[in-house]
Amino acid sequence: MSGYPRAAFSGALTLALVLTLGGCDALGKLGTTAHNPAATVTTIDGRVTTVVIDAGSGSVDVTGSNRATIEVSQQASYSTKAPAEHRTLSGTTLTLSYTCQSELSCGVSYTLQVPRGVAVRVSASSGAITLNSLAGPVTAQTSAGEIIADDLRSASVTLGSDAGGIIATCTTPPRSLHASTKLGAITLSVPGADAYKISTHTFVGASTITVRRSATSPYAISASSDVGSVSISPS
Repeated sequence: MSGYPRAAFSGALTLALVLTLGGCDALGKLGTTAHNPAATVTTIDGRVTTVVIDAGSGSVDVTGSNRATIEVSQQASYSTKAPAEHRTLSGTTLTLSYTCQSELSCGVSYTLQVPRGVAVRVSASSGAITLNSLAGPVTAQTSAGEIIADDLRSASVTLGSDAGGIIATCTTPPRSLHASTKLGAITLSVPGADAYKISTHTFVGASTITVRRSATSPYAISASSDVGSVSISPS
């Protein structure tokens, strides 16, 4: 890149990216200061058996405990106009989501405290997903971001990321544990006293399995990474 100033190239690249993503209107927003108001906290007293979170662009942290209610903390971040936050309770299913106008920065991060046995379903376009101490069915999917799950006691766990690593630790043997990513390492830890029916797949990367295997085990694990290693070990 001799003969072309690095700073000028960086500025040109930034401008091109802004125009591509936001059009000419985005030019006026380049100098906009991000807004990060105080998080709003809400307690859901009604009976909830399933929590669905459509996180869009933002992190998600869900922790289970012996509590009876659900506490929802929502932290918005935006450049010009606050996102419209949506919360619905249909039957026993609680759904959290939000919508944004077109702007450079807009998202909501969620932190939830839930009864341990509820089913949890999380989807995000970008952002990390963290799950702790859950015993109900768990599904988490992100287009770009890491997924970390700890102290899972769920019979059914499905974790997927298009670009990001997956780390999951189960304290009870899962009947079904599925982890997949296109780009990133997968690290799974399960109780070592049990044997597992295991299927792994990688295009680029090694698979390391140090738990006992059995084709007739009631506990099934599948892990797939296009580019990244796969490790399944005793917790």
